Amino acid sequence: MKSQILPFFLSLFLFSGSFSLAQPKISVGLGLGLYEPTLSGFDENSDVLFPTGNMLNRNFLFNWAVYYEFFSNARLGYNSYSSFEVGKLDLINSKAVYRRTIIYRMFPLETYFRWKPRIELNFTLTPIWGRGRIFVDTTPGDKSEDWNQLINSFGDSNPVSDLGATDAMTNDWIGFSGMIGIRYYLSTRIGLDMKMGFMDNSYKNEKWRLQKKEVTGPKMKIDELPLFSFKVFYGFK
Repeated sequence: MKSQILPFFLSLFLFSGSFSLAQPKISVGLGLGLYEPTLSGFDENSDVLFPTGNMLNRNFLFNWAVYYEFFSNARLGYNSYSSFEVGKLDLINSKAVYRRTIIYRMFPLETYFRWKPRIELNFTLTPIWGRGRIFVDTTPGDKSEDWNQLINSFGDSNPVSDLGATDAMTNDWIGFSGMIGIRYYLSTRIGLDMKMGFMDNSYKNEKWRLQKKEVTGPKMKIDELPLFSFKVFYGFK
């Protein structure tokens, strides 16, 4: 981590007084991220048949971000990368509708400088607040049996019962990310931003919650992951 923090503060010091070209105070971006997690709890599960994994629901992350320039050559912001999967599960009693989301919520501190009038180089450090959610829509009579089969497939043999109306497993974790990037300005307001770096998440599959009960969830290897992103930004003066 020290090797990432030192260049960050050096760039903040060296470039804080340079390149005084007009810069949007607020910028909003939409784009895509690309990474390669190992979701073995879904892809290698023999007890429950999950929807077939593909690049769209395994490797692509839908991304939106907003940044505020609080200091010359420095921004604070919010950045969200989301992975979605929708389909049906083959369970003992029924075919249940299934939805899975993994969201990496970031709160970046970014420094930048203008290498050329239209080209910006930037460096980002950010904590991560990650959240995974699994939704299963089952009929009321089969609810506990269907959820118990799903949880047992992840390695948890403790049954759950007396479930309420909201059926969702949830897991929260923290992490860290560092990225370097380049932004090309098509105009004073519109820019194309490309970044590359890494994510390190402290996900634990034993920390899922279902109806306030702690249960075991899917095994996912999402630590030390390379991350690439591309966004289109629009700036507000």
